[in-house]
Amino acid sequence: ASQKTKKVFAQTFGNFEIFIDGKPAVFKYNRTKEILALLVNNRGAQTTNGEIITALWEEDGDIDKKMSYLRHLRQDLQNTLKALKLENMIIKQRGSMAIATDEIECDLYEWLADKNKSKYEYIGDYMNQYSWAEYVHAELDEIYYSME
Repeated sequence: ASQKTKKVFAQTFGNFEIFIDGKPAVFKYNRTKEILALLVNNRGAQTTNGEIITALWEEDGDIDKKMSYLRHLRQDLQNTLKALKLENMIIKQRGSMAIATDEIECDLYEWLADKNKSKYEYIGDYMNQYSWAEYVHAELDEIYYSME
């Protein structure tokens, strides 16, 4: 195939950002980007619609309303990735979705796989803009301090 695959890099240390061929991906809605961040955070595990809603809105309001909003956001995510020719980045199942970890490069994944050889270094900042990321953040801190 002559089509060069795009290089996708998910940055989780500091603020979450998705870079495609070195340029930050642009999302129509912040929440769409946040869903992608959550999927990256979950490291390839299928994440249910319910889990996404809980993470994004915590205990805020009407689940049914959120469900139709989430469908809208999922569609936006699909359209965004499709436009970038990156449909394979998401593994969809009925009622859940996951990031295809082999389709992206990610500072978190590389650092966890080999902390000493990784070109990325965790220094205490992880997806700073999302409150739901604090659990993984705490886990990373623990790993980091145990390496000292």
